[in-house]
Amino acid sequence: MLSRPAVVLALLALLAYASSARAAATTQPTAPAIIDALKSLKTAPDQAARQKVYDLVAKEGDARLVPALRAYRDGSLMLRDDRLVRYGDRVAAPGYAPSVLPLLDALTGAPVVGPAGQPIYAEKVDLTGALRAPRGVEKSALNDLLAGLSLNDPDPLKRKEAILAAGDRADLSLLAPLKLQLEAATADGDDLAVDLRETIARIGLAHGDGPARLAAARELTEIRSSRTLASLQRARDTTGYADDAELRAAIDAGIAAGQRYQSQVRMVHHTFAGLSLASILVLLALGLSIIFGLMGVINMAHGEFMMIGAFTTYVVAESFKRYASPGAFDYYPIVAIPAAFTVAAIVGLLCELLVIRHLYGRPLETLLATWGISLVLIQTVRSVFGDILSVTPPGWMIGGWEIAHDLVLPLNRVFIIVFCGICIGVVWLIVNRTKLGLLLRATTQNRDMAGALGVATRKVDALTFAFGAGLAGLAGVVVPLFDKINPQMGQGYIVDSFMVVVVGGVGQLAGVILAGGGLGFVNKYLEPLFGGTGSVIYGKITVLALIILFLQWRPSGLFPPKGRLADA
Repeated sequence: MLSRPAVVLALLALLAYASSARAAATTQPTAPAIIDALKSLKTAPDQAARQKVYDLVAKEGDARLVPALRAYRDGSLMLRDDRLVRYGDRVAAPGYAPSVLPLLDALTGAPVVGPAGQPIYAEKVDLTGALRAPRGVEKSALNDLLAGLSLNDPDPLKRKEAILAAGDRADLSLLAPLKLQLEAATADGDDLAVDLRETIARIGLAHGDGPARLAAARELTEIRSSRTLASLQRARDTTGYADDAELRAAIDAGIAAGQRYQSQVRMVHHTFAGLSLASILVLLALGLSIIFGLMGVINMAHGEFMMIGAFTTYVVAESFKRYASPGAFDYYPIVAIPAAFTVAAIVGLLCELLVIRHLYGRPLETLLATWGISLVLIQTVRSVFGDILSVTPPGWMIGGWEIAHDLVLPLNRVFIIVFCGICIGVVWLIVNRTKLGLLLRATTQNRDMAGALGVATRKVDALTFAFGAGLAGLAGVVVPLFDKINPQMGQGYIVDSFMVVVVGGVGQLAGVILAGGGLGFVNKYLEPLFGGTGSVIYGKITVLALIILFLQWRPSGLFPPKGRLADA
């Protein structure tokens, strides 16, 4: 039987082989005649000569030429040392700050290297040797060529974008190649078959005769995407809609079906957004609830511990950009997660030892002291990092998981939900299955008795405060994945976190989870009802009003506290 390390190594080897095979399949050399033809664009005497190059490229049908042709269209295709080159997207590179433009081979996308084999970077664009960009009618012809080539792109995502873009333009010139692709995709069971059907139907609805438009309208009624809904609504406003009763009925039915489906999609999106918000609120409120339940401390700096976790994540990500190999960047969360927890926990421990420890039993002074700590932390981070920054997510978090038409779940939000769920499970295990959890629960329920039995209650206080601050730091890991970070970001979450604790019950983990989930969902369901720029504010006001009414009914929250706070 294979050991676990052997299985892991085998899987890694298999992934490496698959990646190399895929790379080899997509980097076959371009025909020399095509390369020479593209180089001749620099000295082509007139439009007719350049059109011959376009015709040759169209006949070849190689989608790998698209980046080079786009660079030519934009005036950034250059001929240097008899080699076609272009600039890539800005990247971070060792020895350069903050980012640079890599010089790439225009046909293969491989980095251009210097005499010593080092990649060539530029801090700004230098179009020396650039080919003159086409204009007017010639540029329009080149755009048509690019659209046709993009349909053959080996990358399924880029092919899909090209197919849907053809439908957006209702490009009749691409109808024939789209139908050929649909036949092949249907035979092979390709996932792009539905997108091809949609685009062909949208083109047919825009340019077909009566029967063709009727068939297209019925086809679009079955698909029900936002794009088909827009096409049907445009068709309803065109000439001939009122004259053909059968076509009118088909378009009206398609619009009604599309609107119903889009309403369902919006509801799923709101539910998913509510779940991701609830996950963050629960993770942030867990530490707050533990600190409040154990020590009775109203920690106004708890949001700033989350902010510290977010900026720690930023530092780790930027360090990976500058000092690690490019392929290693996608794994920076492995370092960022423990780093954010550790840094936030250390800062929390210092705050407890230096300030909060001396104010136990004085809630007003503790509240003012933690508020002062939050201001100090905010100003310290602002002086070091500035105001607004963003964290680049790893490549595997970019994009979405498409479940159905228009129903795409962002991968970063999926990660947030899974990560927060794991953290909640770990916290439950620590509180209920470890010695620290036993000491924490004993101190919470009866501090004097725990001290009499030999529990170092002051030490438990310090460890618990550090643990709660570390949990807030973990929340700071996931917030930058969907939003920019700034020194005051914690203040946007602290009020919601306190509401979660109050509604759930002080020191009650189950109550925090239920209350956080409820607040997250209610927020995301209420915001669309108000609409406009003030929807978020009105949603929060409504949630606050509902919480006030709830506390009139259950002043102690969903789960009344036990221990010394029950008598407070």
